[in-house]
Amino acid sequence: MRAYRLNDSTQSAAPDDLQRFGVAYWNLSLDETARAASLAAIKQERGYVDEDVVVLSADNPDYATICAKFDREHSHALDEVRFVLDGEGVFDVRDGTDDWIRIEVTAGDLIVIPAGKYHRFSMTDRSYIRCLRLFADNSGWVPEYR
Repeated sequence: MRAYRLNDSTQSAAPDDLQRFGVAYWNLSLDETARAASLAAIKQERGYVDEDVVVLSADNPDYATICAKFDREHSHALDEVRFVLDGEGVFDVRDGTDDWIRIEVTAGDLIVIPAGKYHRFSMTDRSYIRCLRLFADNSGWVPEYR
């Protein structure tokens, strides 16, 4: 994970900095057995009861349409939780002063953007990411655009 202020890429943000405005971050093992206990603890602590795997790739004929749903600033009624299994992506998240913090995620990164926190997501030039998504339930995971 690499995080920094969007208006000043030299001003980095550590996981503790992200936590100050509600974003949680962990770096977990990619080995399924090794990460199982960590994921189970996070799921229990935060009340996540469902999961699935999603792949975004330029090979998908609807890639541009799918990406367009995420690149506008929005929030959700529930947490947005992503564990990157492969590939990479970029979350821009509003901090406590409404400035953008850019968070570049790669394999092994788990990020939680809390309910109600404005953010957007974009792909890198690699145009590929595979993530495990965790949900408290799927009903509130609809983008509410700002």
